[in-house]
Amino acid sequence: MQLKKKTQFRAVLSLMAVILISTAFLSFILVVAYLNNSHLAMAAATVFTVLAALLVSMLFYHTYNIPLIRFWQRAEQQTILRTRKQFADFMDDLPLGVFIKNDQSRPVYLNKYMDQIFGKSNCLGKTPYNISDRETANRIVDEDKRVLAGESVMVEEVLTDKNGKERVYMTHKFCMREENEDLQIGGISIEITRRREAEYKLRILSKAIRNSPVCVIITDSAGNIEYVNPAFVKSTGYSFAEVMGENMKIINSQKHDKTFFRDMWIKIKSGKDWQGEILNKKKDGTLFWELVSISSIKNRESEITHFVAIKDDISKRKQIEDAMLRAKEQAEESDRLKSAFLANMSHEIRTPMNAIVGLSGLLADPELPLSEKKSFSDIIKENSGVLLQLIDDIVDISKIEAGQIMMRPAKCHINSLLTEMYESFKLQIKDRESKVRFILGKESFSREICTFTDGNRLRQVISNLISNAFKFTEEGSVEFGFRIRSDGFILFYVKDTGIGIPEDKHELVFDRFGQADNERTGNHRGAGLGLSISKSLVELMGGSIWLESEKGSGSCFSFTIPYQPVTPSSGETSTKPKYAEYPSLKEHTILVTEDIEVNYRLIEALLKETGAKILWAGTGKEALQIISNGGDLSLVLLDLNMPDIDGFHILQEIRKTNKDLPVIIQTAYAMNGEKERCMQAGCNNYLTKPIQIDQLLSAIHECMIQRD
Repeated sequence: MQLKKKTQFRAVLSLMAVILISTAFLSFILVVAYLNNSHLAMAAATVFTVLAALLVSMLFYHTYNIPLIRFWQRAEQQTILRTRKQFADFMDDLPLGVFIKNDQSRPVYLNKYMDQIFGKSNCLGKTPYNISDRETANRIVDEDKRVLAGESVMVEEVLTDKNGKERVYMTHKFCMREENEDLQIGGISIEITRRREAEYKLRILSKAIRNSPVCVIITDSAGNIEYVNPAFVKSTGYSFAEVMGENMKIINSQKHDKTFFRDMWIKIKSGKDWQGEILNKKKDGTLFWELVSISSIKNRESEITHFVAIKDDISKRKQIEDAMLRAKEQAEESDRLKSAFLANMSHEIRTPMNAIVGLSGLLADPELPLSEKKSFSDIIKENSGVLLQLIDDIVDISKIEAGQIMMRPAKCHINSLLTEMYESFKLQIKDRESKVRFILGKESFSREICTFTDGNRLRQVISNLISNAFKFTEEGSVEFGFRIRSDGFILFYVKDTGIGIPEDKHELVFDRFGQADNERTGNHRGAGLGLSISKSLVELMGGSIWLESEKGSGSCFSFTIPYQPVTPSSGETSTKPKYAEYPSLKEHTILVTEDIEVNYRLIEALLKETGAKILWAGTGKEALQIISNGGDLSLVLLDLNMPDIDGFHILQEIRKTNKDLPVIIQTAYAMNGEKERCMQAGCNNYLTKPIQIDQLLSAIHECMIQRD
């Protein structure tokens, strides 16, 4: 259109130039004719001039103007083509999509980018319904109508490329006109797929950080806090607002030296990662351990701009590790103590056994004087008692570990119990009275004290403490006694002037095997179980035990039991067993059921002085046979551990046919509840091995009295 207008304008200019030239020539002819005064010449000149002007104009137009116009047209077309090519190249080099659609929403132009992504063959001349799904097509058509109405549209859309892959674009649509004034839709589409993916990943990462159970802190290069996640707030007690802009020193516990943090900063400022354990402090002052990992963030110039710290609270783990370490040390200590205990136990067993075995051999010498035989017999008896006490301690420890120790509360006369123990120990230490005074504190003996407790276990605890006191007191005194406290407990004490116990060993002496490695034991005999047993028994009785001592200044062991007052009855002021003299049993027959011959021979020897007739049954079957024969039996000594039928069932069979025949159970199995079980089944008495002569005679005496 512009080229046509320019060509017409140039043609008019050329024609005007010819007219001007013709006019000038005609004017010249007229002037000449006028000067010559020739009318004919003037007319002829005028006609000639007009014809010449027309001729010249036509000649000029055909020889000059038409080629010039054509030249100008070609030049103009080349310029337009060059401009269009430059525009097309420019559009094709753009890293974004450019498209033009007609007023029917059909694409008429796609740049190279759009061709590569969507394909011209798939789009040019086609409606949105031919290119996309119906929902997308409806949206595009609606947007195009708004554009044609003069609205500029900016939209984020998801389009499917020619390979079926979905891409996200930010598209700007605008209205434009053709040369013929027809409306068109121009558009520019910028792909933001990666940006959207990055934003999505960033949202996921952000949510992961917010919901992470570990603390995440972002600081600037100086360590000033710019971000903390909720886990940090929960862990430290500081709010987000309280820590923003604050330095990380806000949670410093001041428990690490300066070199610790200096080395850390040197490492992270060099761009390296740092990991370690830090003891930090919460807002309320509570200290807690964290496993911290710190990394640096750099810009494009490799300059550190931020630090990211990942922190996990490991306080519980540290506690568990410390507990495991202590448990390991305790296990190693226990193993060491047990080894020492076993070595000591071997010594404690072999020492009395050496005396028993050695002296027993000497007793067989017929030429040995009677006085030496009596002395050797006393030594054997004493060492047998040591072995028996050792066995009792081991059994008690086993029962305590198995939870089988049972208290048997009953009336207990405290004054009488302590008096009897005093008399008993007085005899035992008769040879040491010149060096060690034995004292019974009687400040509480103004009235008889009777309480409800297990008297036997109480006697055992006091006996252990007194024996322990004498063991470590070479000279001075050993005192024991009791008093009633106002808090409803009875306090017992055993005080000595012995070698004492260092303060750091006070708890150890009550531990099982503790004395096996204690320097106090030195050359003193003992397995180191007495105090541990005493502690357990006192606690089972409802009390507590403790120690006051210094090395070289003696010791005072004290313990309490609940005071449950009981009114003493007449005739019940003594807990000492009643021993009987040898009864005369010449008219009586005693059946001994015992599968081990040496045990039978021992009972036979013990009962020899009674004059009773002794029958022996080596099996349960023999015992039942003798009983069923209807012999005149006066008493049955029944061992529970028989090879074929256990003694408990033998007792039951006896009671089926004879409810009055006295039966005394004798056993080495002194387990909790066994005595009660046998007594309920019908036995008259219950003895535990090793059998003492006074206990056996007392039991027989009681049975004979009951029968008579």
